Amino acid sequence: MATAFEHRRGRIVGRMDAEEIAVVVHLLRLTRDFVAPERDETGDPFLDLVAGMGESDPDPQEPSDPALRRLLPPAHRTDAEQAAQFRSLTEHSLRTRKAATLTTAITVLTDAEPPKIDLNQGQAQAVAVALTDIRLILGERLGLRTDEDSTRLHTELQEALDGERDLDPATAQQMAYYDFLSWLQESLTMALLEG
Repeated sequence: MATAFEHRRGRIVGRMDAEEIAVVVHLLRLTRDFVAPERDETGDPFLDLVAGMGESDPDPQEPSDPALRRLLPPAHRTDAEQAAQFRSLTEHSLRTRKAATLTTAITVLTDAEPPKIDLNQGQAQAVAVALTDIRLILGERLGLRTDEDSTRLHTELQEALDGERDLDPATAQQMAYYDFLSWLQESLTMALLEG
């Protein structure tokens, strides 16, 4: 069973069993696949940067999926033309960075020797950022916009666990993931702040 992360001698250390790690890694992979750029990388950083600019960019439009819009919000909320221009210049590199951070988190957790999770500062930051992206997607899917929505989520999940409420199994699973990842991210963030 997972325990809170702690800052110990410059390391961020926590515990997660193999099944918990497998769930988190699965969600990280789904999120990486969701956010990764639609265009393949060439391997040349300059060519990839140039390819991500201008009219040839396949992603200049605001995403139609609300969860992806939440991860890649417009740079300008009132000027659609300016927002589209900024998106055409930055979205590819933003997606690439997010996918790279998610890959780092996947690698760190896959390489861990359960139940111990032992991270350096950079690894812990990557995992924290990656957890944010998963939670944004799950939050959008669950309709979470306010603190009241989050409180409602926690209450409904607890009632379902106590047998007092019926929930759609897929929704209950998303709620459980969101609740667990929220706790995990808060624990990780607090340990990072201790350092």
